[in-house]
Amino acid sequence: MDHHYAQEPIHHDQAKYKQLIHNIEAIFHEQGHKLHKVKEFAQRVKEGIEKISPFIQQSTEAVCPNCADVCCINKHAYYNYEDLIYIHALDLKTPDYDFEKKDSTPCQFLSGKGCVMNRSVRPSGCNWYVCSPLFDHMEAILEYGKFDDDLRDVAELWLEMIEEFHRVTKEM
Repeated sequence: MDHHYAQEPIHHDQAKYKQLIHNIEAIFHEQGHKLHKVKEFAQRVKEGIEKISPFIQQSTEAVCPNCADVCCINKHAYYNYEDLIYIHALDLKTPDYDFEKKDSTPCQFLSGKGCVMNRSVRPSGCNWYVCSPLFDHMEAILEYGKFDDDLRDVAELWLEMIEEFHRVTKEM
């Protein structure tokens, strides 16, 4: 399996993006029985994100409506290589993208009430990005330490999931 996709902005090439999705779907379809640990890690990542989501939601509801410079831009809307592994390990499909939208425009999934995607299945470029005003707000909340620990746990599970996927697919 060629893993060079991890560093490329693959959504700029719609054909390449769709081919990558097809390739990962095929791996999970044909080798799913070998990827049970990857699927377990993905489920634990999802649960971890759902656990920290209320803290993030509370913070974004307080900070984001007053912001003049929207951080939720379209370049964060696309799944990267690792996100696609995660999404397929959860047996989910990617959304229908509008590849014509520019990266700098507001995210195609941003509505007047926030993101229409469940936080646990948002692209990592969205989930892991925290602007300075949001970070400052979050850090001032008493529960920030617990959130930070839980976030670190999710990040470690994510890395284990990707390492396991690479270990298994390397043997193919």
